[in-house]
Amino acid sequence: MSQPKRLVVTYEDGSTKEADFAELDGQLQLRLSQLGLCPPLDRVGVSKHYLLMRWQDGWQEVFGIEAESAELLRYYVIQRIEDRGRLSLDVGADYPELLIVERTPRDLIGATIVGSDGVKSYALGPEVERWEGIFEAGGKKEFVKYDKTSDAYPHESSGDPEALAGVVDALGDELKKKGLTPRALLSMQEPLRVAAYRELASAAGIRGGCKQQDVYGFIEMLLKRQEGVKT
Repeated sequence: MSQPKRLVVTYEDGSTKEADFAELDGQLQLRLSQLGLCPPLDRVGVSKHYLLMRWQDGWQEVFGIEAESAELLRYYVIQRIEDRGRLSLDVGADYPELLIVERTPRDLIGATIVGSDGVKSYALGPEVERWEGIFEAGGKKEFVKYDKTSDAYPHESSGDPEALAGVVDALGDELKKKGLTPRALLSMQEPLRVAAYRELASAAGIRGGCKQQDVYGFIEMLLKRQEGVKT
C-alpha cells in the first residue's frame, strides 16, 4: 500500500471536501491507519545513540542503539565462502551488541556514533589479516579493521564532529532549498517532520540499516544538536 496524498470526505448530497493527508493531525492519521485506509505510519526514532556507517562507494546506513552509552569495541571481516563483517559495540552491559555487516564488509571505511554525550568517529580503513586454521580445509580468514582491546590491530578514533560534516552540509543545503530552518522543522507535527526527513535523508544519501525510523531519529538528533536542544 502506497502513502496517501489526499483525504476526500463525501457528504449525503454528493458534495466532497478534500485535505492534504500530510496536514492531518497525527492521531487522525493513526486512526486511519488502524482502519486499514493507509499504511502504518512512519515514526521518528527515539534511540539514545545512532550509528552511521560509511562505505567507499558513498553508501551510508544508520542503526539506532538502545543504550545509555555506546562505543565501538571491534570490527573485523570473516572470510569463508562469503565475507561477513562483525561490528561489536560496547554498550555498558555484560555483553557487547553485535551487528552483522553483509554489504561489501571490507569496503566499510568509517563508523560514527552520535548521542547526547557527543560524537565518536572511527576510521575503518587499514586492516590486519589473521588466520584460524587452514582456509581451504574449512578454516577462516579475518580482516581486522578496528579492535580497541589490542594494540596489534588498528584502533584509531576521534571525538571530532567533522566526521559528520558531509551529512550535515547535505541536510543544510536541502533545508535552504525548502526555505526551512532546523528550528522551524523541529516545531512541526510528527507526520510533517517525517515527510521532510524522508526527503532530507534522500538528499544526504542515508538509509536505515534495519528501520527507516532510525534515519528520521538520526536526522532529528543532528538538527537538535545544531539548535542546542538537549536530546
